[in-house]
Amino acid sequence: MFALLVFILLLLWTLSFAGEKIPLNNGAGFDGLFYYNVAKDFSTDFFGDGYDRFRIFRIFPFFLINLFFSFFCIEPSHTNLMRSMFVLHYVNLAIQLIFFFKLAKFNAWKKATTAIIFSCYFFNYFILKNCGYEIFQTDAFAMSIFLISYYYLLSRKFVRAISISFLGILTWPTITYTIWLLYLFKDPFPTQAPRLKFHTGKSLAIAFPLLSVGAVATLYVLHKQPLLESMLFTQASPPLLFASAIAWFAFLFYILRNCDYRFHTPFQYLRSLPWKKLVLIALPFVALNIFIRMHANDVFYFSEVAFILQIFLRPLKYPFITPVGHICYFGILPLLVLFLFRDFSKDIFNRSAGYALAFLAFIFFATDSEARHVIPLLPMILVPLASVLDKMNWNKKSVASLIALQIALSHFYLTINTEGLAEALESNNFTTIAQRYLMSFGPWMTLRSYIIWAIFSIFAAISVSYIIKKRKI
Repeated sequence: MFALLVFILLLLWTLSFAGEKIPLNNGAGFDGLFYYNVAKDFSTDFFGDGYDRFRIFRIFPFFLINLFFSFFCIEPSHTNLMRSMFVLHYVNLAIQLIFFFKLAKFNAWKKATTAIIFSCYFFNYFILKNCGYEIFQTDAFAMSIFLISYYYLLSRKFVRAISISFLGILTWPTITYTIWLLYLFKDPFPTQAPRLKFHTGKSLAIAFPLLSVGAVATLYVLHKQPLLESMLFTQASPPLLFASAIAWFAFLFYILRNCDYRFHTPFQYLRSLPWKKLVLIALPFVALNIFIRMHANDVFYFSEVAFILQIFLRPLKYPFITPVGHICYFGILPLLVLFLFRDFSKDIFNRSAGYALAFLAFIFFATDSEARHVIPLLPMILVPLASVLDKMNWNKKSVASLIALQIALSHFYLTINTEGLAEALESNNFTTIAQRYLMSFGPWMTLRSYIIWAIFSIFAAISVSYIIKKRKI
């Protein structure tokens, strides 16, 4: 069975890489142009003008390509750079396959569970389409760094886990900080340890919509509607925003209402913090940051405040846009988590204090309808989900149905490059043919794309629910 799954993956992966490429910047793409130039000119740029203070922490593995080319006197031509990325992605996929099965073996997952989790990890839009379509991105390599470091963390090989996690600082720093949280608080707190008096789940269900509504109200009071519309990629409609806020609250409350876990107090975390271990991590971290920032320039590229603001605003673009966006990107994974959320969240909170804290951070990023923001952290979600699935009996038909549905939802087979796409992307006309690419990134969905994917999401939800009920052997 697993040989068949790997064969299907390699076949679809190869079709993706042999197929179309994003028709911007000669195949480099939007953000990919920066990484393309890192691979091409790192040796001169890094020690010259430097990079901006955000993207300088996103240069792995592209600077290695440049150093490799320089060492072996290989010309960094466009053809050579593209070929090097093809090779790098295949190596990266091989690493992910190796450590995925190591993770499955370590956790002693049943075959049915392993097959379902395999499909969630590999048979989604990002792996089957986006990796091959826009190859100059950090996401796939950040996934590998987190997966390897996370595996060694679970295996209690902490030196390896922390050492590998440092690569995340040059790739996607969030994954590094998440690993450190999981390491520093790797054990559960005592049952008598002080906890917050309010219920975590219901509090989040109320807090997130209130923060979203508050952000909208603040922008209206300050007459910043253009800023609101720029983040929603559509004209602001108060009735639609109100309906979306109600839907957002109803969705969160339905999911989180049974999660009655009280989170530990900040004081408990501070009191339990292993300060010696923190110092051992902090010293090389500070040294690396100082070195990197010495080669950063003052170019403005990213605003943390704007990023947090968009996380609060984007769930209000359309009703239920966040779950629709995640299903479009991840397939059945969000549905499995939602349907099994009570047991899933219980497993997480029982694992460790660090897991509970990391999960809350994950939920915050996952509220954004742009699902790609959480894809490097996928293993942290799949392991507790597998733990829940392992306690359920699955027949072969149910497993095959879930895998088939996952592949169908990945829409890897949908041709993106059609006539007029390049012109639409270059002119920022994101509402017509460009939707073939941008609909997979929730905030850019037009009303038409949203309705289509909302219908697909409802069908998928009904199907997954039915399969779960009929799963027993």
